[in-house]
Amino acid sequence: MGPLRERWSGLWPAAGLLLLVMLLSPLSSSPLGLMAIVGVPAAVAILTLEPPQSGSAALALLLLAAAGLGFREAGPMWFMERGWALLLAGGFALGTALAPGRGVFDRSLWAVAIAGATVAVLAVLRPGLPADLDWWITAQFGAALAEYDFSAWGGRSVEATVRTIVSVWEAVYPAMLALASISALGVVGYILGRVRGERRPLPPLREFRFGDHLVWVLVLGLALLVLPAGAWAERAGGNMVTAMGGLYLLRGLAVLVWLGASVLSSGWAIAVWVLAALVLYPVTAGAALVMGISDTWLDLRSRPGVKADDA
Repeated sequence: MGPLRERWSGLWPAAGLLLLVMLLSPLSSSPLGLMAIVGVPAAVAILTLEPPQSGSAALALLLLAAAGLGFREAGPMWFMERGWALLLAGGFALGTALAPGRGVFDRSLWAVAIAGATVAVLAVLRPGLPADLDWWITAQFGAALAEYDFSAWGGRSVEATVRTIVSVWEAVYPAMLALASISALGVVGYILGRVRGERRPLPPLREFRFGDHLVWVLVLGLALLVLPAGAWAERAGGNMVTAMGGLYLLRGLAVLVWLGASVLSSGWAIAVWVLAALVLYPVTAGAALVMGISDTWLDLRSRPGVKADDA
């Protein structure tokens, strides 16, 4: 693989992660929110972890300036976006400094855990904080729905369906924010790697995995959903299941990509494989989720005798 092709192949994972941030994050409904959740951690990582150089420092300052746009018209969501981004930045920088040899995903997971723990401590110190966060998120979704003319898209039935989906989204926005934050920090890892001159800062999708012990987070979430422990337990369990479900879905997709690269040798066959997966996306998603969870015990990719090309 030539240097140019290798560079472009390394860009695809970062582009995919950026798309996930845009789709998942309740804080990135605007380009300014997207710049905050990616730009602030990237700038802090460059300034704290890299030797002082004019080029990297200029990039960091440019990212901070972009994240600071909109200050004059700032509302609660503006500060919420940047406050969360600062917590992510601190967690990611701390995780990278303490364990520089760990992968980007492990450091991202620790950063999200540190940021979430900080918010939990703040919620204990200020009991009204969770209700305020819920209100801000609900107001943002409500404002977005008010801009749509549902009569042009199918009338009340479509509106009822959309509002049901939004109500579920509002309940699990902490999990969606966690998944989006992990994706955003993956983009940060790519930017940091490029600043360091690495050709492929991010591993290919087929190598994505995480610690098998995290399956207990999924088990605990399911238990909280089933047990009659109150509304708080039901919501906490729903968020835990949603977050871990997203991670296991991605892990299952990684296994499917690995299987496709292992079994299929023709470029046309791989193209048909990908097209079929996109057309049958409900089946693909279900199979990926099952494959991701079962990979905790099967771990097919670590078995000797089968190799796959980069994917």
